[in-house]
Amino acid sequence: MIERLRLEIRHLVASKYFGPFSTIAITLLGAILRFGNLANPHVLVFDETYYVKDAYTLGLFGFERNWPDDPNPDFEAGSTDGYLDTSAYVVHPPIGKWVIYLGIHLFGPASSFGWRFSVALLGTLAIPLLIAVARRLIGSKVFAALAGLFLAIEGTSIVLARTAILDGVLAFFVLLGFYFLVRDQQAASQRLAGKFLIGANAGISFRPWLLLSGIALGLATGTKWSGLYFVAAFGLYTLLSDYLSRKRLGISHSSLLGQAALNAITLVPVSIAVYILGWLGWITTSGGWGRDAKSTWWESLFAYHENALSFHVGLSTPHPYSSNAIGWLLNLRPTAFYFEKFEDETCGILKDCVVAITALPHPLIWAVGVIAILWILKRFFFTGELSAGLISVGFLAGWAPWMVYFSRTTFSFYSVVIAPFLILALVYMLHRYWRRGFLFGRHSQRERIIIWFVLLAMLLLGYFLSLWMGLPVPYWAWRIQMWFPFWI
Repeated sequence: MIERLRLEIRHLVASKYFGPFSTIAITLLGAILRFGNLANPHVLVFDETYYVKDAYTLGLFGFERNWPDDPNPDFEAGSTDGYLDTSAYVVHPPIGKWVIYLGIHLFGPASSFGWRFSVALLGTLAIPLLIAVARRLIGSKVFAALAGLFLAIEGTSIVLARTAILDGVLAFFVLLGFYFLVRDQQAASQRLAGKFLIGANAGISFRPWLLLSGIALGLATGTKWSGLYFVAAFGLYTLLSDYLSRKRLGISHSSLLGQAALNAITLVPVSIAVYILGWLGWITTSGGWGRDAKSTWWESLFAYHENALSFHVGLSTPHPYSSNAIGWLLNLRPTAFYFEKFEDETCGILKDCVVAITALPHPLIWAVGVIAILWILKRFFFTGELSAGLISVGFLAGWAPWMVYFSRTTFSFYSVVIAPFLILALVYMLHRYWRRGFLFGRHSQRERIIIWFVLLAMLLLGYFLSLWMGLPVPYWAWRIQMWFPFWI
């Protein structure tokens, strides 16, 4: 059976239409997993209790407002005008909430589908975007399609695309910024290699792809401050890459500082400008929290950020689902977003059932992805290869800074931002294995192993699907999904 499947896949891949058709099919699968049953449960799940109501009042007034005690039952029932006249103090910037408000505006504040629509849309668009990234980094339409497929079925990515909180929005903008960085690095490398460069200013040029990356990363930072890590990491990487490219091509390093300065001017100011534009509602009104604390809006905004920084640095409230950055990689404490056990009630064709939503990474993709990222990091540090370096810098920007915050309350679902880079590392490693091998000599054997890997990944999708899409199942079915006690 596997041999016949392998031959059919080879025949399919040979078609010139494989690239676009596979992208459409995989994106459609991802859309089904993200939009299917999206309106359920019709309650504010986990941190939706903050971001949906904040997004709603932000859209109405340009800033967030407070709500009375226990407002969720009324809001969920459609009585959405219970907000107070006082402004709310919030610690995350507005752009991600503006994104959530778009769905609320389109479908109404009483629609749970509307709460989650925009996040699900971005989570779906991330799939063809990752395919485009992988195609450029790996150069294979087949393995690029595998990258998209793995993101489409990856558990944390599914859950965070189905929940109206900020991290799924952050992950999309970071991936968009990374795509532009990849385009920039490839264009810069071709430009250096293709010109006869003379003089102190040789090789200095304006890089439009880097400007677009700055815009995307400004949107990411305007969603959550952790976007700043990517601004810093991508900027430093361009400096390192420029140095290594000049060294490899025998070009004088005298132009390096000039190019680094131009890159910084291209990347950083536009990110800051986009970030500040996200605060436009707060700036142009007088009702936002702390808006009139100082004599000018920029002084008030600076004071606001001082307060928010103190909150973020000092956040150490105990939480049963908190998990540090090491735990994210080892899948030690996935975050339960929702759990409801219905007894003696009808759940479709079931009399008794459980509805649970847990941001559990796909166990196979995640475990092998972690192994792959370790291999990629080693490859980058020993060879300086462009593709390995780009994947490494994306992963490290999303993960390494959190190693500093072991005493801070953090959650495993923050890792949704590194999921695309783990998948890129995984697919990169599979591609190299397919080409050269290191366990089985024959090419056909390696292809069969990769097919078995994909089939097992799809089988696990079916196994955990109810947990990622909030589908009702018998209690025993949920129990067998909880492989370890620390997953409960």
